[in-house]
Amino acid sequence: MTSHDAISSSPTASVSASSLPHGMKRGEMIGLWILLAVSFGAAFVPATVHGSFSLLIGLVPVAFSLWHFSRWAGAATAWLSFAVVVIVSFFGEALGVATGLVFGNYYYPDGPLGPLVLGVPPLVMMQYFAMAYASLMLARAVSGSITRAVGGWRAVWVAAMAAFGMSLLDFASDPWHATVLGQWIWREDGPYFGIPIHNFFGWFFETLVFLLIIQWMLARKPVVAHIEAPKPRGFALMGALLYGTFPLAIVMIPLINTTYGEGTPLTGEPLMIAQSMLLVAIFAVVPLWVASLLALRQSRARHKLTAG
Repeated sequence: MTSHDAISSSPTASVSASSLPHGMKRGEMIGLWILLAVSFGAAFVPATVHGSFSLLIGLVPVAFSLWHFSRWAGAATAWLSFAVVVIVSFFGEALGVATGLVFGNYYYPDGPLGPLVLGVPPLVMMQYFAMAYASLMLARAVSGSITRAVGGWRAVWVAAMAAFGMSLLDFASDPWHATVLGQWIWREDGPYFGIPIHNFFGWFFETLVFLLIIQWMLARKPVVAHIEAPKPRGFALMGALLYGTFPLAIVMIPLINTTYGEGTPLTGEPLMIAQSMLLVAIFAVVPLWVASLLALRQSRARHKLTAG
């Protein structure tokens, strides 16, 4: 099955030149690199920093994702995808908090993650978009489809891989945010550092829903024209690099957090959780990220060979 399943092998043929994305200026690339660098730098912010600043710095990868997505597949698709992620995840979380059916029996306390609406902090849903875009770029890189169309069952496979990548991030970071920082509270103790296994299946299927919707939007001919239009060198690499900001933040937790919460020393179970999450990040999340970078490099080498 090719990467153009159910889509014309030359989607740009029926799209007017005026609908193609304008060439990116050097300043845009510099701006994107700066936002990406700040996103990596956010990994070095300790847990004891003021919550408002933590939320603010967490919006930097969101800004990067929206900007990069807009230049990759068009501004309309980027903003629609943002809305899909926020809306689907918000109502999934609201249903989960109210019933315990989606992720398990939990709730968000007032304060740590901003104001609550229907028991859910909307600011966090925005940060989910950055995770979703990073995971999508990773899956498209591994499948060799960052610069080409994806349709049919291949699109479903790519969406599932992105959902797996996003769920892996949740698996690696959830115990720190929930059990240690108490940003959300489980009413019933679970087997994975206090978290029920139900949570991770719920997270996978929720993310799969909005990633499938995004994949459907990305398969439309005008959007494919944006995706296949030439991009500056390093543009695709940026998208794949974004995923690495998340395992870096997890790896840094036991290294930069000597205290947490109200200045409580990082010892005992919290330290054990931080060290365990570091191992999950290094031996599970990072290899998947490196695989996407190697796939991009191999794809570029093949392109050079073909062009030559």
